[in-house]
Amino acid sequence: MARIKKEDIFYTLLKEFSDKLLEAAEEYKNIVCNYPDSFSRVPQMKVYENECDAEVRRIMEKLYTSFITPFEREDISELTNALDDIADDMNGVVTRLDLFNIHEMREEGPQMAELTLRCVQEVREMIHLLPNYKKDRRVMEHAAVISKIEDEGDTVYENALRRLFREKDNGRNAVSWLREFDRMEGTLDACDRVAYIVRGVVMKSA
Repeated sequence: MARIKKEDIFYTLLKEFSDKLLEAAEEYKNIVCNYPDSFSRVPQMKVYENECDAEVRRIMEKLYTSFITPFEREDISELTNALDDIADDMNGVVTRLDLFNIHEMREEGPQMAELTLRCVQEVREMIHLLPNYKKDRRVMEHAAVISKIEDEGDTVYENALRRLFREKDNGRNAVSWLREFDRMEGTLDACDRVAYIVRGVVMKSA
């Protein structure tokens, strides 16, 4: 009977991290899409951010004590931190709804939150396929989809700013939303950064 090869611990840890990140993205999308009714859920994003920080520590502690890794140590570290950036940015968006005293959601906010959830879903699928990245082309396919969704986000972001600054009497509200949209767009950029790192890992093995 053939012996089943045990999965490398780093793949397991990265998968668990991506699972937690998807939970956070679902909460993020629900908060933004239902705001301001979802205001009481804002602190939950900080909980998710802390849990993602704990995932980073687990991976880094293992990295410091491991002599052999499934791909380059620097790439594991960079990928881990890039995943954490997504969680940080989602929390930053939600926190600013409170800090900027935003009482009404603009229509582009839910659009960008839904794109973020789609991106994170693709990130999770990509990470779960990573153990077989040398043979499974779907890893690169998911990376390409992430970049495509990020491009969609750029269009929504540009339309949001165009509409924001063409409205009259926006005042301080315009500045608050400018910074909010910047952070939302940055969240999508963080997802694309993860895809970029994974593409690099795949190309190094080609």
